[in-house]
Amino acid sequence: MSNPVTPFRNNLFASRGMDIQSALDYAETMATTLNPTDQIGFRTVIGVLINTIENAVTQSQGPSPEKLAIIALIDERIAEHKLIREDAIGNVVDEHIDNLVDDKISNWMSDNFDITDYNVDDAIEAWMENNLDEKVSEAIGNVEFNVTVR
Repeated sequence: MSNPVTPFRNNLFASRGMDIQSALDYAETMATTLNPTDQIGFRTVIGVLINTIENAVTQSQGPSPEKLAIIALIDERIAEHKLIREDAIGNVVDEHIDNLVDDKISNWMSDNFDITDYNVDDAIEAWMENNLDEKVSEAIGNVEFNVTVR
């Protein structure tokens, strides 16, 4: 990640390397050359500048551990609710499809097939009359007997 302060660097002026305290001491020395009213304004400006730079540098380093913990907690909660919602939706869909299919089958059966329209007993008797002799004859014809004499 790039340094957010770099665009504001001015090579016309010196620096104190990475010694922030030395730079603040220098600013304080310069402030003492001003009249008391201007010193208050100058110190306020330096304080605001330092706080802003600190915030920018902190943010450029990535989220704080506290923020990461909160993000992890939110992600965990979302995942829990997502699983519950997926299960709940799955159950509702399964139940709805089962009911829909059962209803469709029932409706089709009642529209297209009514057992009371058929005389089942007569249908069985008719089948027996038409097929029983043949089936019995086939069964008897396929029987094999083995005779063993001792």
